[in-house]
Amino acid sequence: MLFSILVPVYNSEKYLEECFDSVLRQSEQDYELILVDDGSTDGGGAVCDRYRAQSPDRIRVIHQSNQGLILARRAGIAAAKGDYCMFLDADDAYEPKCLSTMRETIERTRADVVIFNNYSYFEEDGSIEPNKAVFADQSEFVGEQKRLIYQELFSSERLNNIWLKAIRTPLLQDDDTDYILYADNPHGEDLLQSLYPLTHAQKIVYRDQVLYRYRRHSSSMTRVMELQRLERMFDDKKEQQLRRYMTIWGMDTQKEIDQLQARKTRGTLTLFWQNYRAAKSNDQKRAVQRFPWATRFAVQERRTFENPYLSRMHRLQVRAILHQTMWLLDGICALGKLKMRAQHGA
Repeated sequence: MLFSILVPVYNSEKYLEECFDSVLRQSEQDYELILVDDGSTDGGGAVCDRYRAQSPDRIRVIHQSNQGLILARRAGIAAAKGDYCMFLDADDAYEPKCLSTMRETIERTRADVVIFNNYSYFEEDGSIEPNKAVFADQSEFVGEQKRLIYQELFSSERLNNIWLKAIRTPLLQDDDTDYILYADNPHGEDLLQSLYPLTHAQKIVYRDQVLYRYRRHSSSMTRVMELQRLERMFDDKKEQQLRRYMTIWGMDTQKEIDQLQARKTRGTLTLFWQNYRAAKSNDQKRAVQRFPWATRFAVQERRTFENPYLSRMHRLQVRAILHQTMWLLDGICALGKLKMRAQHGA
C-alpha cells in the first residue's frame, strides 16, 4: 500500500462527503483512508461510519474522545499502514490527480518528502486564488540544500501546512516528540509536526502543482472573536522547539533569529486582526485592544522597530495596536477589505 490518507474529523459534517469523495475519486487507487473522529458532537462520526460500511477494505475509522487536532493527527499516523502519509482536513479536498502526481514523483525521485502546492477557495463568493510557488517545480533538496527548506520554516509560513506534504511513514512514526504537551493549542501544529520528518529526510522534492483545495470560510462561520483562547496561543513551548531545531540545523545566528522574530510578529498581528475584524461593535473592538498586546510584542519581538525583516506596514500596525489608535486600525481594516475585493471580485 502506497498512501495512508489521514483525515481528522471534528464537527465538520456538512463538508465530509465532498472531502471523502475527493479521495475516493482519485485516479490513483493505491491508498487507505483513515478517518479520525475526534469526539464530534454533530453527525460527523455517523458519516464516517457510513463511508466505512461502503468501502470496508479501503476505509478505517478511529473514534476517540475529543483530544484536539494534534492528537487526532497522531492517532492517524500511529494507525497508518501505507508507505507514505498524506493529510487532508475535513473541510478541504484533493484535486483529482493529487495522488497520481505523488506516485509519479515518488517513483521517479525516491523522495522521502514531497511538498506540493494548493489554491484557496473562498467560500463566501466562490472565488479561488492559487498559492504562489515557493520553489521551481521539480526542485530537489539533499544535504546542505535542505537549508533552503529550513530557512522557509523559520522565516515564513509558506511551507508550514502538513497537508501539503507526502511524508514517508517511518519519518512520522519515529518522531518521539511528546505532542501531549502541545495538544491544548492547535496554533502552529502543522509546523511543529513537520520539523522531525523534514530534518531527517534524505531527499525532499518540491512540486509546483496545485493539488489541494484549501477552504477559506465565510466570516459568519469562523471569524468569531474568542479572546479567551488568545492567551494559550502564545505558547513558549512551540518557540522553544523551533529554536532547538534551528540549533540542530546550525541556523541560529542573529540574522536568522531576527527572521524568526519577524515571522512571530507577523503571526501575532494575524491573531490581532482575526479578533479585531470579528468584532461587531466598538465595545468589542476595545475589548480586543485591551488584551495585553504590548507584552506580547515585547516578549516576542524585542527589536520590532529595528528588525530589517519586518515591513514598514507591519511596523505601522504594531504601533497602532500598542497606542490603541482605533481610527488607524479601522482604516487598515478598510484597506484590507478593498484589497480582498480587488483580488477576488467580491
